[in-house]
Amino acid sequence: MKVLYTNAASSVEEWITNAESSLDSSARKIVGVDVEYDKLNGSYFSPKKAAVIQLCVGTDVLVYHICHADERSEKLYEFLFGYRYTFAGFCVAEDRTVLSRSKYYIHNLKDIQAIWRDPDNKKRLQGLKDVAGAIIDPIYFEMKDGFGRKEHMMWADPPPLPPKHLEYAARDAYATYEVFRRLDVFERGFFSLFKHSEKKRGRDW
Repeated sequence: MKVLYTNAASSVEEWITNAESSLDSSARKIVGVDVEYDKLNGSYFSPKKAAVIQLCVGTDVLVYHICHADERSEKLYEFLFGYRYTFAGFCVAEDRTVLSRSKYYIHNLKDIQAIWRDPDNKKRLQGLKDVAGAIIDPIYFEMKDGFGRKEHMMWADPPPLPPKHLEYAARDAYATYEVFRRLDVFERGFFSLFKHSEKKRGRDW
């Protein structure tokens, strides 16, 4: 995994340019997205705001410390706003609201939590770690271990973020991307099988 951590708009825009080049040459144009907040609990007079935005394309991850950005990135706005790419997140309603307070909007945003759940997991609400552990690798069941309220209160601290936070942010973004990518492959595979069900099947060797 290649991770870029920055609060510089120019670095963000360079990352997006490279990501667009990769996406435009790919048949499936998927971007994993996650947002970390500046506080645990917001209020009407002091709502939550975006502290960190994570984006992932393949194994390239951007961790953007947006609450300490040196300037606004219009390229980021255009990247998120359009319909060229499919953005995938997990439990995205609050992320969408929080991003809007920074005047960034994601239109083509899919919520993994509303698409798939582990049928063998009896938890009423399954988190990203539950889904990623079932789809990618069981090691992801432990992806949020040791990262609690104290750590979540530090996202808006002055840069640089601690290594523990960078690892957490990058892992979240990558897991979100990879889960959705695999679900997309599974879905297209099922439709392909149905579409070609009339053809005789057999071994290819």
